[in-house]
Amino acid sequence: MTAAAARRPASSVRGPGADRAVPAADPAPTGRPAPADRPVVVGILLALFVLAIAVTAWRHPDGVVVSRDPGYAPMPVLLLLVPALAATALTALLPRGRRTAELNVRRRTALRAETAVLLGLVLAFPLLVPLLPTGEDYVLVKAALFLLVPSVALALSARRRGASLMIRRPEVGAAVIALPALVLGVLSTVGPFSSGGPASWPPLEVLLIAATATAITAGLGEELIYRRFLQTRLEALLGPWTGLLLASLLFGLMHVLSHGGGAWWESVAQVIALQGTTGIALGLMWRRWRRLWVCVLAHVLLNGLGVLLHLLGLLG
Repeated sequence: MTAAAARRPASSVRGPGADRAVPAADPAPTGRPAPADRPVVVGILLALFVLAIAVTAWRHPDGVVVSRDPGYAPMPVLLLLVPALAATALTALLPRGRRTAELNVRRRTALRAETAVLLGLVLAFPLLVPLLPTGEDYVLVKAALFLLVPSVALALSARRRGASLMIRRPEVGAAVIALPALVLGVLSTVGPFSSGGPASWPPLEVLLIAATATAITAGLGEELIYRRFLQTRLEALLGPWTGLLLASLLFGLMHVLSHGGGAWWESVAQVIALQGTTGIALGLMWRRWRRLWVCVLAHVLLNGLGVLLHLLGLLG
């Protein structure tokens, strides 16, 4: 970092939360590097995903209905996994960019405390959902827990004592790293791997409000807390693959009340198999390039490309 950058106010050089992004051209960030993964732990986490996929395919031989809205037909589990697997493979094959992404821990005690707070938030949300009387309450609580509370808490922590960790972002072209996001969104929405669409659409004004709320709370909010905040810290504490897989597992479990069906263990297996695998694709995009906008783009397309195509059809 240049001397001029070092003299800037803290808010001008930090990203969201109590961590700081360093361009690849700057000197290596100070602090301890993230630890190596423990192969046994990574193996257990991978086995959980494989087991969840196997159980879901076994319990749903005729396919899974991915939404409770009318109009969605059952789809074979393995076909539903193709978009996430394709995006994951493409992310792994594309260039990393100049230098690799790095994490360096500056304040381990603060990092652990921040991680505990984030874990509390992501575990509290699905427990609160059944208590919310209206959809508006759902949106407000989700925005508070995923956007407002963690951003303010981590920013205050960084302001008082400095960033708990440093992130080095590689130099890489935006057009290159946007490709996996496009693949995930397009394959999930159109073609043989699409999860389908609703039988009917709500009135235009309702649709626009719902799509905007989803883009903010899910597209931005979920990526901010699960990838930018939580996965980064789990990587820094436990190792890169452990952090990615654990954050993806929690991301899948967050959907258990809205996407699950049947016995509780079937619902858990289903959301780990489907939403958790999507979390791996999104998590690898974040780990490889440390560009949150790529994850947000992928998530917004995943949830909203069908809406966009519907709106374009209305115009045509």
